[in-house]
Amino acid sequence: MAGPRPWTLWLFRIAVTVQALLVFAQAVTAGRFLSGSYGALGAHGNGAVAATVAALAVTAAAVLMWRPGGGPARFIAPGALLAVLSAAEMALGFGRVLTVHVPLGVLLTVGSAGLLVQAWRLGRVPAPAGAAGEAL
Repeated sequence: MAGPRPWTLWLFRIAVTVQALLVFAQAVTAGRFLSGSYGALGAHGNGAVAATVAALAVTAAAVLMWRPGGGPARFIAPGALLAVLSAAEMALGFGRVLTVHVPLGVLLTVGSAGLLVQAWRLGRVPAPAGAAGEAL
């Protein structure tokens, strides 16, 4: 397989990058709120909606990368899981169930970072044997 069509790969990478940045911003706004900047709570709530929509976009981009893009289907399930967990995270946050909200936020941050790394590694061609930097 030659890999996914370039436009679908880039769409997926952009969606995953935006989603990961939004999840990271959630940690920043939560930290600002805990430091006494009470206005950050509104930004944190708005960021929850944006991060959840972005997770849905990741799922859609993963589907497009698979069909019609010709890429792997293995990113659809993680994208969908991110969307479901983001929606649950948002509901728990708005419901003030912080004993689950905080650890789930950490899990989402780690999962988003992992998917981000995988998205940017996808489609790279390994160096041929005997290439520069390889011991002969």
